[in-house]
Amino acid sequence: MKRIQLLLILLLFTSLSFGCTSVKKVDVQVSPLFKSGNYQLQGIEGTIGILAPGGFIANKPNKYMWHFWGTKEELAQTPFKVEAVDLKTGKKQQVLLENMGTGNKKYVWGFDNLGGTNKQGDALQIPSGMEFSHAGKWSLNAYLGEKLFGSVVVDVSE
Repeated sequence: MKRIQLLLILLLFTSLSFGCTSVKKVDVQVSPLFKSGNYQLQGIEGTIGILAPGGFIANKPNKYMWHFWGTKEELAQTPFKVEAVDLKTGKKQQVLLENMGTGNKKYVWGFDNLGGTNKQGDALQIPSGMEFSHAGKWSLNAYLGEKLFGSVVVDVSE
């Protein structure tokens, strides 16, 4: 019986010690910049991009223009949602803003009503306000409907 207990303790200790050393940290690269017409966007050319005048700055609300390319059916899906993930902590956060620039500013996951969108053939543009709570690398996971359309990794400065 003592042998079995000793063996179990040894197995537990071994699995715990190996478990701690097997964690790997992945360095995610910031999404590249690309040209679309007269604009420089950040994202995946031909799929998703963000026009970010002034860049991404923590605690500073700003206007951004999302660009999507796809089929008519893909681009017709609603709601538009953004799930911002802090790549250092893995925590998800709301960054989209409703009523930006007013006393009624509100953080939301997405918009059901896409008033102000611009559809041109296989392209869709959606204006939005966003604000990040702190500096760092963020993955902006954009959804059209319930489906992840694409992710853009940005570097938010102080």
